[in-house]
Amino acid sequence: MQKENTVRDEFFLGAVTANGFTTSFDKVIANGDYFTYILKGGAGTGKSSLMKKIESELDEGSRAVYHCSSDPNSLDAVVLDDYKAIIVDGTAPHTFDPCLPGIGQVIVNLGEFWNESELVTNKDEIISAMKLNKSYLARGGRYVRALSDICFDTYSLAGEALDVSGIKELAARIAKRVITGKGGGKGELSQKQLSAVTMEGFKTYSETLLKHSRVYSFSDDCFAASGALFDELAACASSKGYDVLVCVSQLLNDDVTEHLIIPELDVAFVSVNKLTDTPHSGRAVNLSRYYDSELMALKAPRLRLNRSAARTLMDEAAKTLTLAKAAHDDIEKYYISAMDFTALDKLTKKLVTRIKKRKA
Repeated sequence: MQKENTVRDEFFLGAVTANGFTTSFDKVIANGDYFTYILKGGAGTGKSSLMKKIESELDEGSRAVYHCSSDPNSLDAVVLDDYKAIIVDGTAPHTFDPCLPGIGQVIVNLGEFWNESELVTNKDEIISAMKLNKSYLARGGRYVRALSDICFDTYSLAGEALDVSGIKELAARIAKRVITGKGGGKGELSQKQLSAVTMEGFKTYSETLLKHSRVYSFSDDCFAASGALFDELAACASSKGYDVLVCVSQLLNDDVTEHLIIPELDVAFVSVNKLTDTPHSGRAVNLSRYYDSELMALKAPRLRLNRSAARTLMDEAAKTLTLAKAAHDDIEKYYISAMDFTALDKLTKKLVTRIKKRKA
């Protein structure tokens, strides 16, 4: 259980888009104030469990945990702010390697604890499960890419009817009331993945948004109005010295802002639509009035078709990712049986001791 003074944010490390798997976590690793432990090893080598144990042991202070979009119950990274330490899974599809070996990052090889002879005994079964997992992930990726194309078509259609000047005026009114004073940061815009298509369907770590003292929700089924509004607000906050977390939409190839967080102001801006059904607090402001009604009426048949297709594609993607997870579980069982977890526990304790020494 986390202690009361612990501040915990949850994100995804990355997600599959029309450009394949994408992540911006390399920018987190590049932070010179933090030291990164890059875990290497295949499925079942205990990377996620190691991170969970370390986070549980070092249970004070601010931290962010990053989940796997293929399996939200599995961790891909932990960032411990008070210890200036990062632990991350550096294996494919999110391959990371040290850019400042021994100075800024170090590789932790969990493959050292394999019983290789036992793995060789089950070679054929492991290869078969790997091929099946790869096939399902590829199929799920195709569904997600098709979903992204459909959603981007909706976004583009709506963008043609968007009242840009009206959105700018709305942003100015909100900023005048909410984004006041001067921030104590550098005005940095940091990209985060707060939601993703998973085997559980579309999942958003909404508590990362809703825990803030001020949460403003906006309803927008076509993505364009909310994306433009949040970009205006992000630019305003940045210009005043506030650091901003820009949460991008996987459904729109990570090119459109889905949610916005300004930590120093303890404020979050949330977009809500029927497709993602993101939890929100209070009543959502309807942004439909910022679209030209006549133009939108002409586009209505295509927009309805897109909504129907998007739901079907999202359901199929979730089903396929579930099959991929089952194949992944088959891979894991062979590696788990071949792992020396006593040695892994000793390594975990050593890492905890090393990280404790880094506490700010």
